[in-house]
Amino acid sequence: MDNRYIGKVIEEMTPFLDENGFKKIAENEYESEKCKVKVEYSDERQMYTLSKAEEGGEYKELSAWLFDDSQLERDAASVGIDFTETLSESLGVKKNTRAAAVVDMPTANKDGADIATFAKRVLDVYPQFKEHYREHIGKYGNFLYLNFFGETLVPELRATLESGDKKAIKKIFTVFESTYITGDKDTVNAMLASIAAAVCNNEKAQKNLAVTLENNDHMLKSVMALSERIKTNKKLTEALIKK
Repeated sequence: MDNRYIGKVIEEMTPFLDENGFKKIAENEYESEKCKVKVEYSDERQMYTLSKAEEGGEYKELSAWLFDDSQLERDAASVGIDFTETLSESLGVKKNTRAAAVVDMPTANKDGADIATFAKRVLDVYPQFKEHYREHIGKYGNFLYLNFFGETLVPELRATLESGDKKAIKKIFTVFESTYITGDKDTVNAMLASIAAAVCNNEKAQKNLAVTLENNDHMLKSVMALSERIKTNKKLTEALIKK
């Protein structure tokens, strides 16, 4: 259970809640003239969640952050900052400190096949990239997913594989191996290209990848073949490997 930092999440949200007339009505639950909000931790999902209920309505989830026992209090502060931003957007409250356009986070499809589903799952594992996602969409107007993953997922994954941290590796590869089965062609190709870029010209990362995928030889061979292709493909290199 990782509910021990929920106080830090609430602490980050409190100034905004106070400024906008929210009063505490229960543990981690607040109400204003417009709506109610609550923050919870789900043991089953290993996530902090922010939910909102309009007057007389039922709670609906606005945002969720993957959070397990490998994360620290400073990570909980990031959760609170994100939840504050999400609630601000939901209420239509403009904040002068943020210039980025209001951008919805990607949502999962029921069949788990498309790039938006994959992006959401990646952001659940690496919620620190949510703000980067907003800025990316605000800048380009569309999701240029290879560029986005090249700027965020690839360097993070490279560092994770280099570290050999089995728990961190398992967390993201659970997403990868599931996507490899359920994803559509474009999504699977984008995912494999991201992994390939992360291990490109990196012997240590490649060795740890081989261990991670020792029971998924087909996926491993696909990644390594793509890694060789990236070395000679200028367009893929520019999109996925940032200096």
